[in-house]
Amino acid sequence: MKITGIKSVMVQGIPWTWTLVKVETDEGICGIGEAQLPIGVRDILTRMEELLVGEDPRHPVRLAQKIYRGLIGAGSSGGSIVLALSGVELALWDLHGKMTGLPLWQLLGGKYRDRVRIYADTARPGDRSPEAYADGVRQRVEAGYTVVKVDIDNSAPGEYRKDPHNRALSRPEVEYMSAVSHAAYEALPADVELCLDMHWSYQPADALRVARRLEDIDILWLEDPTPPENLDALKYVTDHTSVPIACGENHWMSHGLRPMIENRAADIITPDIPRFGGVQEGKKVAELCELHSLAFAPHNICTPVGTVASAHVCANAPNFLALEHHGLDCPWWDDIALDWGGPVVDRGYITVPDRPGIGVELNEELLRAHLVPGEVWWD
Repeated sequence: MKITGIKSVMVQGIPWTWTLVKVETDEGICGIGEAQLPIGVRDILTRMEELLVGEDPRHPVRLAQKIYRGLIGAGSSGGSIVLALSGVELALWDLHGKMTGLPLWQLLGGKYRDRVRIYADTARPGDRSPEAYADGVRQRVEAGYTVVKVDIDNSAPGEYRKDPHNRALSRPEVEYMSAVSHAAYEALPADVELCLDMHWSYQPADALRVARRLEDIDILWLEDPTPPENLDALKYVTDHTSVPIACGENHWMSHGLRPMIENRAADIITPDIPRFGGVQEGKKVAELCELHSLAFAPHNICTPVGTVASAHVCANAPNFLALEHHGLDCPWWDDIALDWGGPVVDRGYITVPDRPGIGVELNEELLRAHLVPGEVWWD
């Protein structure tokens, strides 16, 4: 069996554009993956196709390394090249599973759990009031989630901001972020966890002001308090608060997260598997976290393809905490997976499939109806 081509198609999701990737072979078996975000991915996939056509697809790890090394001069240590690489790598694993008849979790060495816990993102409410934040988390609890996340950056009214161009926080902003966080926490039952996201927005001293106002409530984590490029700033916040700090979605490959893990600059590591390098890189990070007694909780904004691929990795990781789900605002998200037998995310969990590969069969008719204007299905 040889690889004959790589194709992609962009789907207009809610709110993101999703890029699906297909690796084709001369025997008609295809692997499906997902490359998060469409920025520059299609042109890069053409370069990757040149590297892979004629190769034996039974070696996903070696082929991913061939792409990485072959494009190192073009910047394959990060950015759009890694976005595209991730999508191809997922498709190669899916193809490998279909060739062997084995699910991805088994190819990775087995699983610790049959069901993967999912946490639900809760978008910022329209009026940004503390009660509106509380209503948002109540809706997620009613849907069965045992972990919910709230975005608290830029939650305060605009007039509270001293200067929108710097990373400082005014006292009213700090107090308002504390108020919406406490309102969300108090709205939750005792058996539901709360995560808070600051979206890498603030300087460490001000992020710490917020964190210290949250030390009286038992949140699961505070995410991305400082800019991702400054590891010292992140570690400063982590070292000076009892609130668990999470970070990792904006870093590339396992080597990009290694300094954060080895320096314990965060308590919970949150790589985005279909974005930062793929399945093998996700497994490496999970194992590195386990060696350093850190939790593993991947970020995710994908279709069921990328989400279920991430779930396979999470099932394989003993130190897994929760996997993100951003599809609740897309009413047809679950329907992307054909013949699943119910919702992909069911009452806050994904049952890891035993189907070969990733285990998601695409609902082609549905996806054709939601293509980005000008896109053509990959027949």
